[in-house]
Amino acid sequence: MDVSRLNRNCLGWSALTLVVFAALDWQAPGASAAGTSKYAHSDSDKRFLHHIDLYDRNNRKISPESTEPYSVEKTCGRCHDFETISHGWHFNAFASEVERQRVKAGSEADAAKNAGEAPAKLESANHSDAEAAHAESETARSDGRPGEPWIWTDARTGTQLPLAYRDWEGRFSPSEIGITTHEMTQKFGARIPGGGAAASWDTKAAELADESSEPTRWPLTGSLEIDCMACHAKSGAYDFERRRETIEDENFAWAPTAAIRIGDVSGSVSRMKAGVDLDDEKVQAKLPKVEYDDRRFGIDGTVFFDLVRKPENNSCYQCHSQRTVSDAGIDARWNHDQDVHLRAGMNCVDCHRNGIDHQTVRGFEGEQHPAGVAATTLSCRGCHMGVSESTDAHADELDDELSLTQIAFRAGRLGSPFPKHEGLPPVHFEKLSCTACHSGPVPGEEAVGLMTSLAHGLGEKGHRSGMELPSIQGPVFAKADSNGLVTPHRAMWPAYWGELVDGKVTPLPPEEVYTNTRRALRVRKDFIEELSDKGREEFDEKVAAALAAIEKTMEVEQAVYVSTGLVFSRGEEEGSLVEVAVENQEAIEMVRWPMAHNVRPAGWALGATGCLECHSDDGLIFTSTITPKGPAPVTADPINMASIQGLDEATRLEWNQLFGGRKMFKVLTAASLIVLLLAAVGSCLPTIRSRME
Repeated sequence: MDVSRLNRNCLGWSALTLVVFAALDWQAPGASAAGTSKYAHSDSDKRFLHHIDLYDRNNRKISPESTEPYSVEKTCGRCHDFETISHGWHFNAFASEVERQRVKAGSEADAAKNAGEAPAKLESANHSDAEAAHAESETARSDGRPGEPWIWTDARTGTQLPLAYRDWEGRFSPSEIGITTHEMTQKFGARIPGGGAAASWDTKAAELADESSEPTRWPLTGSLEIDCMACHAKSGAYDFERRRETIEDENFAWAPTAAIRIGDVSGSVSRMKAGVDLDDEKVQAKLPKVEYDDRRFGIDGTVFFDLVRKPENNSCYQCHSQRTVSDAGIDARWNHDQDVHLRAGMNCVDCHRNGIDHQTVRGFEGEQHPAGVAATTLSCRGCHMGVSESTDAHADELDDELSLTQIAFRAGRLGSPFPKHEGLPPVHFEKLSCTACHSGPVPGEEAVGLMTSLAHGLGEKGHRSGMELPSIQGPVFAKADSNGLVTPHRAMWPAYWGELVDGKVTPLPPEEVYTNTRRALRVRKDFIEELSDKGREEFDEKVAAALAAIEKTMEVEQAVYVSTGLVFSRGEEEGSLVEVAVENQEAIEMVRWPMAHNVRPAGWALGATGCLECHSDDGLIFTSTITPKGPAPVTADPINMASIQGLDEATRLEWNQLFGGRKMFKVLTAASLIVLLLAAVGSCLPTIRSRME
């Protein structure tokens, strides 16, 4: 046999096989992960030096003489998997509702198609309904644990309306109550990194794009794209305030350019009328223009972007800061302790991690990560106490048991101390989350006021008193919807103008309400200061007049005003209000969401001084109260935490009696054991003596 000839033939066939597979763009299993086949990557821990070319939204290269804003998608998307990144938690605020609308539309289409058809075809219709129901359940799971709502606040009309595009209880869908995506973007765009609802003007995501508003302003403002620099720019290189001002001017597409300060933006879309012809030269002349700083451009035409791979805390603080408020106003910052993890030198992204998909780990108990990976070790218990294979929900999906189960799942991740919890019965870990004892403001007899970046625009310069709407309070010790564990929450009561139909109340579009109640309310700036603080008589008179105006101009049969858990309607006498009952109580009751920060150290945890800190008649985790607050001049009854948790007060007090005498019981038990021991020894002494003699 000619071995050399055989070897040459084998090599030839091998080479031909490789060529064929390459031509078919064949990839081995596991090689199709995001970013591995199309996009280059350095695979180094060092930061990549970004001297890059800039491109506008029409994919044209930008020079110092250009007047168009740069497009993050067209620029960063050249090297990074923008499509995969855009599915991250921060960018998909609109995704869940889009999917629900698709499912609903598909189900209705199937129903219409199968209406009146022969019974033999009903099976396929039922099958379609089953698929729709399955898709709906999948979408519901993708909504995740309820978080802080977008609270639409208008001090002129006494409105604090909790909104969410996700299907969370107590929140209202903006599109279902007539709030357009453009209005949401202008209102909250400075508190999101872009994408989602802020980019819905694009025809690729136009299923829910401003159907109720004609003509739309999106062609003028452009899309508020995902701005990678908002998180990945080096601290000090990104101007969040400049971005906010640009968005308020409705210059959405120009916001990334202004924020990174590579040029000045002149002109404001807010001064232009919608529906104009964009091809008109006069209209083009009025659109905002960019004057680029030619010093930022290198000889080769590139621009240097000072970036970091892991976002710094300063970027997170823009949207995730919080302050406590007492009767004296906003509590002084110098008198507060920071989160214990921050004091230890940790960064936000040490726990809240993500991959190229940007599905950031939230870190709560029982979290099911959208990427399908085990995120248990990034929760409080997983980091401090470790996760055994038997307790981890994803253990059966892990390939490398040696490296994951035995190493990364051990206690002490990031050097965290192991909490001994000496003397603490295990039942506490079945009933309480870690944050119940360790997180949030130190509880007092009453919940304190809270301000957040999302709700109150913290970060923007201003003169705040702490009394501004919305009225948020905490901590509220309630059972979390995700796992049933008692968890500290923030809470607020909705206040809005609505329509009562068949016993159910629905909010009316806030901007339309302001337009139609402006003359009746005669409020210039502050509903509470100019109306509610003057007493119930003034409040009743003007609110009744406003309700009458709404019913007349907005063609509403029965208009109502919701505040402090109550629903006000016009009375029979002119200028009077009456309280009415509604069937959908969830539309007017307390809205709450879990809070995890700031984390307090062991010495400041509830129960650190002993069992009686909680298990006594005045244990704050059960007896502290929260009082409904809203713009209406109504004094509501306080609600204690035990009732929110569904505990029977008599049973709780009986249980506490066992702890009241616990120390004495231990002393008596020890004394009894000693007496019994002495008695036993005494009874044995005669026998011992007789044997010794």
